Amino acid sequence: MAWLLYLICLATPLLPQPSDSDSLKEAESVRQLEEVVITRDRSLGFVEAQGARLVVDMQSVKQMPKFLGTSDPIRYVQSLAGISTNNELRTGIHIQGCDDYQSLVAINGAPVFYPNHLMGLYSTFIGQHFKSMVVEQSEHGTTMSNRVGGYVDLQTHHEQPERFGFEGNIGIINSDITFTIPCGKQHALWLSARSSYSDLLFSKWLKTDLMSMGYHFMDFNATYAYHPTDKDELIITGFYSRDKLGLEASATDLALNWQNVLGSARYRHSWSSGSLQSDAFFSAFRSEIKGVTAFANLNTQATFASVSLTNRVHQSLTEHLAIEAGLDYRHYFCQPISMREEGLNSHQNIQPGYTNAEEIELSAGIRHTPVIWFEYEAGIHGSAYYNGQWFGGVDPRLTFHFYPAKGQEIALHGGTYRQHFHKAALFNGGLPTDFMLMVDKELPSEYAYAANLRYSGSFLDGKLVVQAEGYFKQLRNVVESTGYIMELLNQDFDYRRYLMVGDGRNYGLSILIQKPKGIFTGYITYGLAWARRKIPELEGYTDYHYAASHDRRHDLNIVANVRFAKRWSVGAHFVLASGLPYTRALEAYVINRKMVCRYDTFNGATMKIYHRLDISISCDIIKKKGHELGINLSAYNVYLNKNQQFVVYRNSLRPDFGTTISTIIPSLSIYGKF
Repeated sequence: MAWLLYLICLATPLLPQPSDSDSLKEAESVRQLEEVVITRDRSLGFVEAQGARLVVDMQSVKQMPKFLGTSDPIRYVQSLAGISTNNELRTGIHIQGCDDYQSLVAINGAPVFYPNHLMGLYSTFIGQHFKSMVVEQSEHGTTMSNRVGGYVDLQTHHEQPERFGFEGNIGIINSDITFTIPCGKQHALWLSARSSYSDLLFSKWLKTDLMSMGYHFMDFNATYAYHPTDKDELIITGFYSRDKLGLEASATDLALNWQNVLGSARYRHSWSSGSLQSDAFFSAFRSEIKGVTAFANLNTQATFASVSLTNRVHQSLTEHLAIEAGLDYRHYFCQPISMREEGLNSHQNIQPGYTNAEEIELSAGIRHTPVIWFEYEAGIHGSAYYNGQWFGGVDPRLTFHFYPAKGQEIALHGGTYRQHFHKAALFNGGLPTDFMLMVDKELPSEYAYAANLRYSGSFLDGKLVVQAEGYFKQLRNVVESTGYIMELLNQDFDYRRYLMVGDGRNYGLSILIQKPKGIFTGYITYGLAWARRKIPELEGYTDYHYAASHDRRHDLNIVANVRFAKRWSVGAHFVLASGLPYTRALEAYVINRKMVCRYDTFNGATMKIYHRLDISISCDIIKKKGHELGINLSAYNVYLNKNQQFVVYRNSLRPDFGTTISTIIPSLSIYGKF
């Protein structure tokens, strides 16, 4: 079935090509639909606004403040307008009030289902392995894969390198290296690896107020590019990450292991007025929890994987009219939670069946510029999903672009989006205890109605960039979990009993002000947001009363970098955000060896305001064309603020707020490129 769909798309006849005299103008028109290619510019700011897209140049990321000695791409995405700040125990990317799984995080379009290390301090991505990163928050094209949230795509290097080179970072927490290997005139290879040794030097900082931790992670990336002609390109990418985390508390020991595996192949053929792109990929995430208490031993596993074939066609018909179309096929493989428990006098073995599901997406759209100051995009995205029964629908999308003056844009967008899997959590502390669930009769497909109004402007000859956006998103069939990780120890544990289906409503305003040029560069982002949920099964919630677990009303980020004396640069990142919501426990008791808890209003309480300052100082010892050697000193949480990150209840049910990092964490690293 998959290969049949693939061949149908490849065999689809192309539209008539224009005359040679129009090729340059039409190439300029179709470029608006093709992938963005960013070249290095020393004056370029960290983020470049290209319409609805925010394009991050990885070379610019290196000039910004480092996190624990590393220029982590995902950590910086979390500082952008409209994306919620995370603390040290919160992971994922929450775009305009959506949960992390509702947004697509990808490498060359292939999804990575859990892209985080160390509970959010690091992502799984090695920055220098990638050329750029594209972030879309709400104005998605017709061919975007099914998601109700946003889109973050890390794009690997694919240009033919001139010579062999390597780039790396040696630090006291982790080290990484990337090799660039040209293989003749048409072939190239990039290899990257990273490993931590935080247990060796930082075990003291991994000890929290309530527990101690041991931790190790490693990442591997490989990209192969082949250019048989100027119009053809083949990119093959491999990715693997592995984490091992051990937690020791007064009465419980936990071991958590998780890993990501990804393999993808992309073929792209272009001509003067368009392009054809086909992708095939496999992506999987697997997690395991082993727990030991005084009265029980526990082992759980969860797996989620997908195999996909996607196809995109872009064609310019005239100087002012272009079209695009897509055909995608996906196969999902899911096992939510398998569990084996051995207690003093009891045993239980829960092995839920594996879920296999199929998904097909078909899309088509146009982009038309009738006059110089106005442009519109219109399209239809249809999908069908089968898991014993059929689900699906048709999603229209429409965007109007107005250009009142040079460098100014006003955009109005509306559309519908959907997705056919959910995620539930047993612990809102950033640990990989989440598990995926496929759509079925009891858990219908999620979908959303979205609308946004955006303004973008460039002033003072590009020295000041402003972008503001107001958004509203109505979510349907959102899954919420009220379970807790310790309830796995109950003999009759059933994860579905803790799942409830309701609706969501996200709305707010985000602002980005950036100075991208000069010795001093940086940006300020502010978000005013509401992420509300309505769950009929919770008593009293007949309206959008309670906050989502990642809701932050106010979110301010200030990122700045000063480069002076040619060799020195100093950067800083300050964040100030509203505290996260949590559910206050009222009482707990044990009946027939079963733990029963009674809680106050769901997510009705709020932690204290979160704020933190990080600084980074870099010195370039060698700075020549193609060669670089320097040293970096960075400090995380400079003024030793004890941010509240999770809550634990004592015997009296008095809440104790835990703090993972209550001191400054310095990092010294040596970076180089040759």
